[in-house]
Amino acid sequence: MSLASVIFDARTAGAKLPRSLVIFAQAARRWEGGHELLLVDDTGDRRLPALAQRHQAILLSCGSATLGSRFNAAVGASRGDVLLFPGQGDRRAADWLSHRLADVNLGSDWDAAVLPMRRHSWLRWWWLLQRLSPMDTFWVARTWFDRIGGFDPQLGSDALPDLLERLRACQARVSIEVA
Repeated sequence: MSLASVIFDARTAGAKLPRSLVIFAQAARRWEGGHELLLVDDTGDRRLPALAQRHQAILLSCGSATLGSRFNAAVGASRGDVLLFPGQGDRRAADWLSHRLADVNLGSDWDAAVLPMRRHSWLRWWWLLQRLSPMDTFWVARTWFDRIGGFDPQLGSDALPDLLERLRACQARVSIEVA
């Protein structure tokens, strides 16, 4: 079984963080493999230690201003074979993660996967042409993450889409999925 490192960013999640953690906890109960939950914080919010403890998350304080740098710090502290970056409090994403982790076969089917955030149906075809969003749910095999050098530490909200673009450029098998 593989170990999944689930990484939340407190600044990006904002007020949706408690709800996102609850949805994640419900989905994680159905996972067969192990996981670790990491919460990276550059806000200094005094409520976060209690929230992290309640959800059995590792709270990582990081003074970096960019999302790419914060995520790199969290990945550096993680132990997982799979790196998960959940989207914003979407139950559909949690269910997708549960299903995907139950079926995961590292090394044969995929190197990275993305579940795009639900968009309005009339925009469905348009979003396929658009760049992915940091609000989408991402996951990457750690071997590929390490191979391409992680996130660009100078990027903010473009850190996750940039990572996927670089994975594709290196011939990683990236799956854009629909739940």
